[in-house]
Amino acid sequence: MDKKEEIMQSAIHLFSKKGYAATSVQEIANDCRISKGTLYNFFDSKEDLLIQVIRHNHRKMLEQAENLNLDATLPPKEKLIQKVVVQFDGIRENKDYLSMLLTALPPHDNPKISLLMKRIRITMMNWYKDCFMEAYGSQVEPYIWDLALMFQGTLKEYTSLIFRDHKELDFEDVARFVVERFDTIVQNTTEAEPVLTPLEMKEYEAFQADLEPKSPEQQINQLLEELEKKIKKLALYDEEKEEYAAAVQSLQAEIHEKKPRTFLVKSLLLFLAEIEECQPLVHRIEVFLKTLQTV
Repeated sequence: MDKKEEIMQSAIHLFSKKGYAATSVQEIANDCRISKGTLYNFFDSKEDLLIQVIRHNHRKMLEQAENLNLDATLPPKEKLIQKVVVQFDGIRENKDYLSMLLTALPPHDNPKISLLMKRIRITMMNWYKDCFMEAYGSQVEPYIWDLALMFQGTLKEYTSLIFRDHKELDFEDVARFVVERFDTIVQNTTEAEPVLTPLEMKEYEAFQADLEPKSPEQQINQLLEELEKKIKKLALYDEEKEEYAAAVQSLQAEIHEKKPRTFLVKSLLLFLAEIEECQPLVHRIEVFLKTLQTV
């Protein structure tokens, strides 16, 4: 563990035990056996330290989720269950961090903290949305945001019971019970009108998981890079992969033209949406392009 991460771990421990306001920079420095001046070589202030702690830990949790290697033969809903179990495991490994988030953060009238927490909330909603799209496909798309919100809220309450109230619950039992209940909801919601429409959730759909602000051009490029990486990992013939990869590159080139040809952009998106596993990413690209009035 390098010195910067050691400082962040000490801050998490002390913030979770004493609270943010009651913990001084000197106490964190003492806990790391360094001088206050050395700490300020890594962080501009206590607030900066807190912000970097949140960014670092949230990014780490996202990377764990993205790098999760599940058995390709598992049914889609079983994969969803295992993703939830891994999420619980990640939280268990970072109990002090969770405690800090639940009880020790400064008031959310701090604009920097408020914005960061909002970005994290939106990121997690998008992750749950993508999980449901992968598990159920296009049948849940009309009301995907309602499902994602309910799923996130349900897991949040179980998380609170397990880690704050110290309830002895088995992670896999919880994950399986919750997913099976939501499976019942999905099978009986085919004709329901969504509350959270794409228009209502436009900000969430156009949002990117990276916690550092990026320009619209950078966000579009990142989405296209993610799509290209996804295609490379799919079980397709090499010729098919090359065709889809070429489509991504053509799309990127066309989007950055001064006057993108709408028919070509839409045709390329439609072609890429033929890959079921890529549909959530393609949909996000479509929404983001509409937000930018590119298409």
